[in-house]
Amino acid sequence: MRKRTWWLGALLASFALFAAACSDVDEGGGTTADGGGAVAQCAGDTITIAVNPWTGSAVNANVAKVLMEQEMGCTVEFVEIDEFAQFPGLSTGEIDATLEVWPSGHAEDYATYIDGGQGVVDAGELGVIGKIGWYVPTYMVEENPDLATIDGIAANAGLFATAETGDKGQFLSGDPSFVSYDEEIVEALGLDLEVVYAGSEAAILTELETAYEAQAPLLFYFYKPHWAFVDYDLTEVALPAVTEECTALAAEKDSTGYNCDYPADVLYKAVNDGLSESDPAAFAFLSNISYTNAEQEAIAHLIDVDGLSPADAAAQWVAENEAVWSAWLPAA
Repeated sequence: MRKRTWWLGALLASFALFAAACSDVDEGGGTTADGGGAVAQCAGDTITIAVNPWTGSAVNANVAKVLMEQEMGCTVEFVEIDEFAQFPGLSTGEIDATLEVWPSGHAEDYATYIDGGQGVVDAGELGVIGKIGWYVPTYMVEENPDLATIDGIAANAGLFATAETGDKGQFLSGDPSFVSYDEEIVEALGLDLEVVYAGSEAAILTELETAYEAQAPLLFYFYKPHWAFVDYDLTEVALPAVTEECTALAAEKDSTGYNCDYPADVLYKAVNDGLSESDPAAFAFLSNISYTNAEQEAIAHLIDVDGLSPADAAAQWVAENEAVWSAWLPAA
């Protein structure tokens, strides 16, 4: 995966800016969890955070909002936007931060906006490791172990046929705006499948629940981390290993010929490069956010399964996990 060691220097620089701006920071906030002193307060301008169309993104944004408003006196607003459209907004400052970027689909954006100095900085790893892949319910693999392999899928494509796809098998994808190489994989590997877009993460989950209840065939696009792996027994299909050629194709807008698995993704955060100066406390907090797959999945489960709103789920998690988030708070 891409190493971002340069970010340490940027973060140290941001702390230097923060120290220089201390006279402008309201020290009226609460104390850190270990009693280490006052928490730095936001500068006053509204902080805008991108929310992409999947639950994990909403989890990150709502946890940040609860803590920034509760502990740092910030005003936080959300911008609902797809993951590709957010980079121009980050560049211009219309969006201050996005908290979950999947690098395998954004190599060009990284090169243009971050490495290219177009107004965006890498704010460090989220702590969550992502993995997109092709999945089938495990009950199918128990009946036919070959379905855990791409050769087994190729030989049994008709098993996934629907009224919509006719003689071809259906491959169920998600929101068309998601990072996806499924059409390219199907074409490059000569699979007798048709990619059908469910339209959203929620729609995929509805199809999964329906298939699971009927013990019916289903081949679909999905990703970790996600609470669904707690509630459903799923098997990832072994696609061909990632090659340098596929990595290069993934960096291009035209990824025709991509014929590999999806790589594991070390998820990272990105912010507008002016935030470290305009609001050093907010910049430091957003840079510090880091939690595990299990922690994010637990909050997502509260939303998608238990029925809480993202705001309520984030508030509940914050109330129960001070030992985790207290380390994110910048000292005044």
